[in-house]
Amino acid sequence: MIIGIPKELKDKETRVGLIPKWVFRLTEQGHTVYIQKGLAEPAGIADEEYINVGAKVLETMEDVYNACEMIVKFKDLMPGDLEMPFRKGQMLFTAFHMAEGTAKPEQVKRLLEAGITGVSYEVTRYPDGSRALTRPMGEIAGRMAPILGTQYIQRQYGGSGVSVVPITGVKRARIVILGGGHAGLSAAQVAEGLGAEVVVFEKSIARLEYLRNILHHTDLRYMDKISFAAEVARADILINCIYSYPGLEVPIVTREMVRTMRKGSVIVDLEGEGIIETAKYTTISDPYFIEEGIVHVGVTNIPAMVPDAANETFSRYIFPIVEDTANYGLKEACKRNPVLRSGVIMVNGKITQKEVADSQGVPYTPLDVDTML
Repeated sequence: MIIGIPKELKDKETRVGLIPKWVFRLTEQGHTVYIQKGLAEPAGIADEEYINVGAKVLETMEDVYNACEMIVKFKDLMPGDLEMPFRKGQMLFTAFHMAEGTAKPEQVKRLLEAGITGVSYEVTRYPDGSRALTRPMGEIAGRMAPILGTQYIQRQYGGSGVSVVPITGVKRARIVILGGGHAGLSAAQVAEGLGAEVVVFEKSIARLEYLRNILHHTDLRYMDKISFAAEVARADILINCIYSYPGLEVPIVTREMVRTMRKGSVIVDLEGEGIIETAKYTTISDPYFIEEGIVHVGVTNIPAMVPDAANETFSRYIFPIVEDTANYGLKEACKRNPVLRSGVIMVNGKITQKEVADSQGVPYTPLDVDTML
């Protein structure tokens, strides 16, 4: 199969579809891999490292799309991505972010009219129903969130100047975390390590029981509005680790709740906007803003700040679905690999994933792996 890896267009994005050692696994099996010139330079990986494992370099993104049957990206589609010369049946592996309640009518129209086959990382699931390919990035984003909170609470950013790390004779900082999933657990572990007072709110009793065996210095709370609102008011740093989905009543953190926080406190929102009324997307180039006297950080590609870890981890997770598709073709690969099958969101102009269809308000056509529509 002919596989292409284009550069990412998102601000300061350093992550790529596959790093060289996994490209080698493809080329040694006889597959052709093209990369766009300068693909991973933002991550410190030179084109020569790809060439040395058998990849070929093309000058432009358009060249990559024109040459390849399968495109392996990392992050969601930017306006420039939608201008690429898609063709019917071309496979696009990326994080489409089309199942999270935000309507993307222009993107949906463009992709369905092109007739591409879309595989979306963030909707993939293991057979037990747990999230598959989002897990590693959730862990990294969660671990980075308290670090960012520690940075932006400093006075020079408009923060309160509270020290998150313990100082003898000084009251400890309080970090409140919304959500106890992979990102929330990771955030709590780092917050504990920093020496802060840590509170985690989670709506699943079973998950709270699981967390209790891991987080021994964290106050674990069942999510209820009254208790949560009281803790938001006490938080020096509030970290949101839950993501919006169709049917979720938002905002969970209202503007009125934000107003109860001490001026100069920090909100780190891994979702970017929706869960917290005052939040909005920010970028690595322009990472924070101040609203209601609170420093807000809404960077949605936090793991791009640590590309060594992010690329190594993500490539390891994604490679099996790429390899199976390359070796067996999409139809047979979907029969063999349930994670891949769960991520197929569109085929031949139809949406084949219910979460995506509901979120985008378009008809849903169940995926038939025997016919692939």
